[in-house]
Amino acid sequence: MYARIAAFLASISFAVFACAGVARANVPVGAVYVTTLPAGADIWIDGTYVGRAPVLVDALAPGHHALTITRTGWQQQEVDVSVPSGGVAMSSTRLMAGPRAFAGTPPGSVIVREAPPGAALTIDDVALTAPPGRPVPLPAGPHRISVRTPKGPVTRTFTVLPDTATELVLHAEPSNVEARSAVLAPADDYVGSDAYTIEGMKIVVRASGHVVVARFGESSVRFDGVTAAYDVAPTTIGGKLYLPLALLEKLSDDMSKSP
Repeated sequence: MYARIAAFLASISFAVFACAGVARANVPVGAVYVTTLPAGADIWIDGTYVGRAPVLVDALAPGHHALTITRTGWQQQEVDVSVPSGGVAMSSTRLMAGPRAFAGTPPGSVIVREAPPGAALTIDDVALTAPPGRPVPLPAGPHRISVRTPKGPVTRTFTVLPDTATELVLHAEPSNVEARSAVLAPADDYVGSDAYTIEGMKIVVRASGHVVVARFGESSVRFDGVTAAYDVAPTTIGGKLYLPLALLEKLSDDMSKSP
């Protein structure tokens, strides 16, 4: 009698656990694939460390999750991601450089894919002799490339990231396009070093009665409280501040007109 009761209870317990196992197997899950620029950032999800980008995190409950992204020398980023049931969310984050982002980091490279025919190219005032398509090793950080054509020189800035190849395509500018705002120039040569201050990522220029507020990595500035957009962002090259040439020319022209 007792043996039959024990066997019956055991069968019920097995059925309960089996059903629970089926229920657990049917719980919907999703995944997120995290990439960063530059790569290799440390990734936390909901406070748990999961490795370095790029990284795939699976078996997550569908819904919102919090990513924390860090890399030495770069600003920490907090990113919300929505994970779909049965799918993979894609999260790609561009890190913002801090004051020491490029200190002691591995070099990268630049590859010029196309340039105007007959143009002479220089990178940081050094002649570029490598043929198109061949990587040129460069230290991580901001650089400038100058393209000298019969129509005159054009200078553009670019950034090399650690262990990363930066691709450049230098098409000839159409003759009817004004490209001044895509050119950077040293601020010291136009307004003087005493006309601007730098606080972290923020730049404040006070010259000829104007106040300009800009930020590294952003191409829009506030000129006397009004937003003005340029085709290139402020940067530092060789320890010197470079600003859009069109902006510097306006400030310089107004300084020359001041009594």
